[in-house]
Amino acid sequence: MSSLLLKRCGAGAAVRSSSRRTQAVVCPRAPLTASTLRVAVATLEAPARRAGKNVVCAAAAPAAEAAPLGHIEQALAELAKPKDDPTRKHVCVQVAPAVRVAIAETLGLAPGSTTPKQLAEGLRRLGFDEVFDTLFGADLTIVEEGSELLHRLTEHLEAHPHSDEPLPMFTSCCPGWIAMLEKSYPDLIPYVSSCKSPQMMLASMVKSYLADKKGINPKDMVMVSIMPCTRKQSEADRDWFCVDDDPTVRQLDHVITTVELGNILKERGINLAELPEGEWDNPMGVGSGAGVLFGTTGGVMEAALRTAYELFTGTPLPRLSLSEVRGMDGIKEANINMVPAPGSKFEELLKRRAAARAEAAAHGTPGPVSWDGGSGFTSEDGKGGITLRVAVANGLGNAKKLITKMQAGEAKYDFVEIMACPAGCVGGGGQPRSTDKTITQKRQAALYNLDEKSTLRRSHENPSIRELYDSYLGEPLGHKAHELLHTHYVAGGVEEKEEKK
Repeated sequence: MSSLLLKRCGAGAAVRSSSRRTQAVVCPRAPLTASTLRVAVATLEAPARRAGKNVVCAAAAPAAEAAPLGHIEQALAELAKPKDDPTRKHVCVQVAPAVRVAIAETLGLAPGSTTPKQLAEGLRRLGFDEVFDTLFGADLTIVEEGSELLHRLTEHLEAHPHSDEPLPMFTSCCPGWIAMLEKSYPDLIPYVSSCKSPQMMLASMVKSYLADKKGINPKDMVMVSIMPCTRKQSEADRDWFCVDDDPTVRQLDHVITTVELGNILKERGINLAELPEGEWDNPMGVGSGAGVLFGTTGGVMEAALRTAYELFTGTPLPRLSLSEVRGMDGIKEANINMVPAPGSKFEELLKRRAAARAEAAAHGTPGPVSWDGGSGFTSEDGKGGITLRVAVANGLGNAKKLITKMQAGEAKYDFVEIMACPAGCVGGGGQPRSTDKTITQKRQAALYNLDEKSTLRRSHENPSIRELYDSYLGEPLGHKAHELLHTHYVAGGVEEKEEKK
């Protein structure tokens, strides 16, 4: 995998090419009548109203029965069909990193008290045909994003950067950040990674790779995500996230939040804490500790550096736990010295760095954020390597402060992570509410514990990811990978779809 990724880093560029749901639950053990809708809606109606959401008026029985169902109801209605019903679709689900540590709180337990495999078992008991781990999607994101970062760095060191893929590069997995980018900072769109988020990468693979492998028509599949974020449905609803340009076949159909899943499990009488551990379904059930870290601020950066460092230097990152990008500080910074592998293209590029930097400065395309040609060249022959300067913005308020400094030339970075919610996904809008002021730190600690216990801690070492590239995708940043794993952004933003009532 490492040699394959390195081959792509200097190759052609990857072309750069929604209101929240009605919060109601339908019991999948009962037919969809006005009576069952009324009982199910009562489970979630109060918190939905407190959150300012619309709820189904089940008291108006004829109207409720005639109205189209929202995302939760559609997913549960499909699960309610008997397995031998010819109209039943193949229903798959994926679970985000932050969900696994917060779902226990819906039972009144401490973060991380239930295990990820107990959650997998609980979802299987809800009737899902296949249960996948979004960690697989996170690992896939890191392979693509790390390759994209090194590709951009290569282009700049060669002194012919493209205006559509400048440095510094910003992460792209947070839909809250992407919404702010498109509406408030459209001139920064070229600086943002073109990688889809982990949930969208995994969903795309389910309805392409998995569909091909199992011989299932994507039209006969339903993909559901369990997410900590209230913006993930609007992300999935972007018009171009469909299969084979068919707008009626979505890559990702329905998103359910952590709180909503907790209510569904309680309504069904499924107590995760008492369940045996189940298993994730392969080939998309294997994920690394690096993928786990996507659930917290600084985690995407930490995961990306574990891969990018090794691809650049040929050796593993000496220290996997990067305290510099952890914690709750508003803006976090780190400098990572990277000495290129002997005989690599990066070594040759750094030998010619002085001329390359001068030429880049003279002919580089002006932009809202300038890149100074790199930092940390410690010897004239380039053997001292380069210092990769990274920053993490914790929350959109801090992101605005960081961008302002970068635009003014007061801060220089090569790679920047931005998460909309303070603490990252563990503090997402779909997570359980708590009076404990340290709850996000406790969720962070639970994620770090899962990473440290993992036997697989680097995304590019995931054997299922390697198999996916070998048998289906080809090379990272290649044509097929770009078609299925990358996206584009819209200046001014996209119109969010109204929830079906």
